[in-house]
Amino acid sequence: MLKLCLLTIQVMALMSASVAAAAAASSSSASSSLSTSSSSSSSSPLSRASMKKILAKARKLEENNNGDADQAEMEGFLVDYSLKFMKCIPDQVLTDADYNDHFGVVVFRLCPSNSCSDEEGCTSGYADFAVDVGTYVEAFMEDQQDNMNWDDKFDGEMFGQCVEYEDDDNGETGYYIGPGCTEDGTGVRMAVFEDKYCYQVSETSFETISNGWSLPYTEGGVVSTKCLACMDNDGAVRDMCLDLYDVSPYRCETDFDFDHYYYDNNFEIYRYGKDKTGCTKIEVMQSTKKKAAHGAVWQDLIISVMLLITAAGGFALYTVWWRKQKENLERIDDDDDDESGYHQQDDASNGDGEHDDGELVRNPSDVYQEMEDNKVEGTMA
Repeated sequence: MLKLCLLTIQVMALMSASVAAAAAASSSSASSSLSTSSSSSSSSPLSRASMKKILAKARKLEENNNGDADQAEMEGFLVDYSLKFMKCIPDQVLTDADYNDHFGVVVFRLCPSNSCSDEEGCTSGYADFAVDVGTYVEAFMEDQQDNMNWDDKFDGEMFGQCVEYEDDDNGETGYYIGPGCTEDGTGVRMAVFEDKYCYQVSETSFETISNGWSLPYTEGGVVSTKCLACMDNDGAVRDMCLDLYDVSPYRCETDFDFDHYYYDNNFEIYRYGKDKTGCTKIEVMQSTKKKAAHGAVWQDLIISVMLLITAAGGFALYTVWWRKQKENLERIDDDDDDESGYHQQDDASNGDGEHDDGELVRNPSDVYQEMEDNKVEGTMA
């Protein structure tokens, strides 16, 4: 409890120092922005991810007297691991430790560094975790800022937040900018949304609402999808690995090689071992995406089979119809041959219309006239 009090005092001191620094900066220059005052190297305000990390540690200290030892043991364990982005699931809702709902989930994996593949991650000795998209983006951007020596004025958290876009002329536009999943779920992109939760992607382009300005990372690439070693160049554990591990509401450590104290939300107690409380949830979130993809594949397959059956049936019907037509044509030809034989006589009967084969074709009108002539002759006799 004493450690908890000390840690809480440290948090309050940091927050007070941050507020004081911001007030001093704003009073010294009326044109200075919030981002400029918050980038002071002596006392910068705590990020959301950092605050969650400290609070998570505080909860551990409250319930477990060996919190510092566990944290040190975890850091020593993560030195040999790498963090691998696995997939982004847009149509899932994740509830964090503060019971806030977030749309869009990132599933990442902690893999042994010696077996982590940039394409597939790893297949043994790993643990899977799920966090909301915004938290993952914030942790990544802060890590890049720390490791790449970016400008202190750069605010990486903005990439992880859902904020309303305001233009210089009209102010609020009713559109929101924030991170979201790419269409194939293999990365994170920036997009324009219709709602303040960054859930409904807008059909209106950013160029339309910004007078031609372009939005970066609209096709993906906001975060790296390759293996990121949890040990930095100085031999220390990256804050990104610790932060994401601490704030992940869902963990599946079935194949993890590390036993530790963890909080079981289902029973609201601390346990020791491998944290498997999030395995079912992570599996369901991933299987929903897979079922949708498999459903689309099966739907396409069924449509293709139906088209093939229809085509085959149509061809069979056409074949039967053609055979009947052919039989009818042959029957008509046979009837024509019979009728032509009726009209053919020997060459000696008369001398009209001789053919090459010596037979004559008798005209029906001529036959009728002959019958009339014979009738008249018989009457006269």
